[in-house]
Amino acid sequence: MFPFSLPTRLKRLKTPRCSQESLETVFNYVLLDDVPYPNTPLPSDVLPRSTSEEIMENYRLCWQLLEFGVHRPQFRALTKRIARTGHASVDEQRAFKYARAKFKHMRFACANLSKAHRYPLILHIVTIIMGNMQDAFKNNQRLSTFINGCFLWVALTPAFYWFIQLSLLTLRLDNPEGVLAYQRKQNTKLAHLMETLDATTGHEFHIMRKIISRRVAYNDSLRTIRPSESLNQLSEYLATINGMMGDMHDDLIEKKLNGTQHYRRDRFEAPHEIIKRITVFLTRSKALTPD
Repeated sequence: MFPFSLPTRLKRLKTPRCSQESLETVFNYVLLDDVPYPNTPLPSDVLPRSTSEEIMENYRLCWQLLEFGVHRPQFRALTKRIARTGHASVDEQRAFKYARAKFKHMRFACANLSKAHRYPLILHIVTIIMGNMQDAFKNNQRLSTFINGCFLWVALTPAFYWFIQLSLLTLRLDNPEGVLAYQRKQNTKLAHLMETLDATTGHEFHIMRKIISRRVAYNDSLRTIRPSESLNQLSEYLATINGMMGDMHDDLIEKKLNGTQHYRRDRFEAPHEIIKRITVFLTRSKALTPD
């Protein structure tokens, strides 16, 4: 059954073809997923429910954004060029960032929408390599840029990339109840991690940010296929948290690379504004009870 179902699944992901407007809309949202909107209020519905059809359309949108939105031979050539020279121009940094953003959005869709609610391992590893390479060339770490670039160049070869495509074709989507249950479970996990924010590590902080990032990604795809002011407000509120945490995480990575702070051992207090905004979100989702 498995080999014969692949053409059917591929056809289901390719058709209907998402409009260029939809692909551009969701990608513009992705690029704004860490831009602060300090004055945007949190809407009343912070756990918007999707139908089964919307879950399929959400996954198709993310798949087509990656499949048709990243020219892999060009991205592979860019990776080789940056790895060889050890640095990237402004235009090259932007091109790398855009391609990586589409991979990350696909990875988030797998966690948000699949029955397993996990990243496909090979896609996860390749996306991590992209992040490591980007951190390296942004921080002038030439050896790390070269090593990660070599791994990424190999991962983008047609033979290796086929395994990524296979993992996405064979992924099974969850039903609306399962997606909602996953989001509630993630909120509970976030509430538990909130207890450490007065003395957290870079690694723990990163885990918290990923929960927020996945939720922004889910909501951004949903508001592309089902536009509403409430979904816009939720995305913007979460993007504000994501951006604040992202700026702080960039500082933590820089300290990790220059050896001034241990990423997994040294503890620090998170900014009060981040704590406050997450607390409001979790209280409204009933993962926290108000004091």
